[in-house]
Amino acid sequence: MQTTTARSKVAGRRPRMATVKVVEGEDTVVPVAGVVLWGALLDRLDLGGVADERQLRAIGPQGYSGGACYRTLTETMLAGGDFVSDRFLLADVATAELRGGHQLPSVPTLTRFLAEAGLGAVSKAAAVNREMLRRAWAMGAGPGPGLLTIDVDPTLVPTYGLTKEGTTFSYTGQVGLAPMLGVLAETGDVLAVRARGPRAGMRGVASFLDECVQAIPAEVRATRQLWFRADSQAFSLAMVRAARRHDACFTVTARQVPNVVARITELQGDPSTTWLPAIDSDDEVAETTIVFGAGARRKDRGPDLSTAGVTLRLIVRRQRVGIGHQLSFDDLDGYRFQAVMTNIPPVLASAAQVEHHHRLRGGGPEEVIRQLKGDFGFAHAPVKGFFGNWLWWCASVLAYNVARWLRTLVLPAAFRRCRGKRLRICFLNVAARVVHSGRQLRLRLPRAYPYAKDFVAAIERIRSLPRVC
Repeated sequence: MQTTTARSKVAGRRPRMATVKVVEGEDTVVPVAGVVLWGALLDRLDLGGVADERQLRAIGPQGYSGGACYRTLTETMLAGGDFVSDRFLLADVATAELRGGHQLPSVPTLTRFLAEAGLGAVSKAAAVNREMLRRAWAMGAGPGPGLLTIDVDPTLVPTYGLTKEGTTFSYTGQVGLAPMLGVLAETGDVLAVRARGPRAGMRGVASFLDECVQAIPAEVRATRQLWFRADSQAFSLAMVRAARRHDACFTVTARQVPNVVARITELQGDPSTTWLPAIDSDDEVAETTIVFGAGARRKDRGPDLSTAGVTLRLIVRRQRVGIGHQLSFDDLDGYRFQAVMTNIPPVLASAAQVEHHHRLRGGGPEEVIRQLKGDFGFAHAPVKGFFGNWLWWCASVLAYNVARWLRTLVLPAAFRRCRGKRLRICFLNVAARVVHSGRQLRLRLPRAYPYAKDFVAAIERIRSLPRVC
């Protein structure tokens, strides 16, 4: 009896949502108050002006310029949009008032902007991104002293159907495109993006590395040492040539080709081999040398004398195969082996240091790709044209970089490495009221908003940033 009474009391206390009547109105409420943050930074960088100077889109006096279209795409992805139609995130009356004189092209106009794009438009957008990077680094968002590590990696962007240009089945059976990204590991900035088919692998890695190096401002490049990192897809003479051309170090995961397997077997079978502990790992490392490119020939059937017989370091890491690990045919004596080929001499870095730095490529750069796909619209190819999707990815990369520059330059240190989702929840997609008072436009944040002081401080910091031309 007591139990039944207790249950009835608990059941009677269950909370309910308040009964509300929903009505329209209040055009003064802005859903993305963070537009004043990224908008002020884009004004400081002069994104629209730089894009128009490069004639990103040839248009008559009555139409929207390339600067207006490219800025709108970038802002849409900063607001959380994944498709061109998400432009509505910026289309309300209050947001338009905060954006001032910046135009907001319609969805059909933005779609045409992408659909009409060719290689020339993509090249101009890449140049705009490089100029934005140079200006942001001059404001203080650049890397510290030391290495500049460039990671190159393709990533699959699935599409639906074979009607989009350049799409085909990948080696895993998925239909899509596989753009290649160049990421600066020390900052997380994306230096370049190149659209490609899903079976392209690392073809063209040398010219893509040239593009990544071109994105680094000359004054920064002159005082830093370059380091190229890539996985086994880039295990080729092209990587060696690119490193020589830029006087750069490189590490590339070695494929299990016969000469590499032979060197690993010889190293493991030699009782005089000294295996040293790997850094931040229970594995062990040792090193040997390998003659790479011996007998290589160019397309014209002539010998490649520039790289024939180059002797490079081969750093091998061995991992004890434990219970539950999947066995492999290339396991030796209960160990699994991974090898890294490099041109870094032993006097500059030990085998353990080189292997550890190469292993880090699976951390920060992979996180950049995850953020691009999950938070900045990179996981989609919204139009049919190959170059139109490439241009969309250029805008996605710029939106990601702008978000990083905001975190680095003006937001609290606790947000330096946060995901795009947290950045939006805390600073960008915040509801506020736009009011006119004393002949001045004001943005009133909610009293319950916990980051109001940080928001105001961020605005002041952006206004104090130097203007860089």
